[in-house]
Amino acid sequence: MTTATIPVDDIQVHCTVVGEGTPLIVLHGAIGLGSTYMRPLDRWASDFQLVYYDQRGSGQTPLGDLAKVTFAGAIDDLDELRTALGIDRVNLVGHSAGAILAALYAGKRPGTTSSIVLLNPAPPLDPRLQMRQGMEMASRRTPADDAAKQEIEASPGFQARDPETLQRHALNTFIPFFRDRATIETVTLDFTGLIAGSVQAAGERMFGSLGALDPMSTLAAIECPTLVVHSELDPVPVEWAHALVDAIPGADYALLEGGSHFAHVEDADQLCDAVLPWLNKNAARPRR
Repeated sequence: MTTATIPVDDIQVHCTVVGEGTPLIVLHGAIGLGSTYMRPLDRWASDFQLVYYDQRGSGQTPLGDLAKVTFAGAIDDLDELRTALGIDRVNLVGHSAGAILAALYAGKRPGTTSSIVLLNPAPPLDPRLQMRQGMEMASRRTPADDAAKQEIEASPGFQARDPETLQRHALNTFIPFFRDRATIETVTLDFTGLIAGSVQAAGERMFGSLGALDPMSTLAAIECPTLVVHSELDPVPVEWAHALVDAIPGADYALLEGGSHFAHVEDADQLCDAVLPWLNKNAARPRR
């Protein structure tokens, strides 16, 4: 394993590289989370080289210019990172909001994308499906969950944007995404003092920028092999996964029976069985 900081536009992007062979760039979920929670994918390093990076305003990568905190800006950052790594055509694995970013990158940069794997992509871009997801997540929470969240929000640490307190708040919000509540205690997010004070505003700005990309039309422009992975117990409606498969030309689909939104954490064996054979077939070795 090696770590490095790579100049990308106005910031230094923090990367962790595990394994050798064909690179897979791994895209974590929403801004602020960082890449550490994706590290259960290290087991794929026997087949591929995993390149984890903290997106702008996440983990060890600074926020930089707030005007660049958009999906368009994230696409530009990823493209500059690809170039700096010397990868001609990139293979991407994105989780949750990172899957949305991977798909948008492939649609906007078809000439530099070899394959994409979309792990439990979210949130749905259809308002009706967003509402269904919200209702399903609310139904999986208990009064004790809500009381704990309110206690966190009332604490001095939350008001001061203390990174550890923000992590507890985020994991409480994510409870419905896990099958086993005990798993949550094993997950580490990368909330740091570097970004904690701006993560909420940055996240709102990020998702507010989606409409400018005409996302569904962008997905129709994807030319590379694509695998959409959905988990049976994910509160994200399965219709959203099917909508992606329908929108992306030639996309493949895998359903993880009994799987959760964090399948790489809770359903690692089943995820490997679904994804690695597909990647070994479709992930092209980039020219360097």
